Amino acid sequence: MLAALAQTADTIGLALRGGFAPTPADAVPPMPDGRPAAALLMLGWTSGVQWPALTTSPEYTDGRPHPLDRWSRRVIGTLATQYNATPLYPFTGPPFLPFLRWAQRAEPLHPSPIHLLIHPTHGLWHNWRGALAFATALDLPPVPQTPSPCATCTGRPCTGPADLDDARRACPIGTPYSPEQQAFHRAAFVRGRGR
Repeated sequence: MLAALAQTADTIGLALRGGFAPTPADAVPPMPDGRPAAALLMLGWTSGVQWPALTTSPEYTDGRPHPLDRWSRRVIGTLATQYNATPLYPFTGPPFLPFLRWAQRAEPLHPSPIHLLIHPTHGLWHNWRGALAFATALDLPPVPQTPSPCATCTGRPCTGPADLDDARRACPIGTPYSPEQQAFHRAAFVRGRGR
């Protein structure tokens, strides 16, 4: 089932970003029938690969606010229906769900010197668009135990630039988002801070 879900997610512009069996400490909401979630799968973007799925979507071109959140709801909601899961999102709140904590349970992520989570392959160029909660356990592979790439980074070039995007681009790990995608996320961040 995991392979099929990963392939389906890939065709609609998402990457399966790992998963885990939640414990009460993970604060995963209960399933609609009140049962605790037995498995949680994370979904998101990696190194800008999935960006074209958004830019060709009706949500991106209709001129209405929050195209990425609306796109995420539609495509992850479709996956949830197809795989009998409950969709969860990082942008609904407050209170907001602890997606960064969940991500660290699902993938080999480490805090970076600029306080973003670094991935051993994608570097600082990745994000999470949602998760799928399942009422039944899944046969999940163990999360690889890899050291932080920052531990062996010479000079830590990300700590020099004052601008966050420049600091991310200075990291030698991963492929940066395109300028268009960087500008999109930067504008969304600025709007969010103004709320």
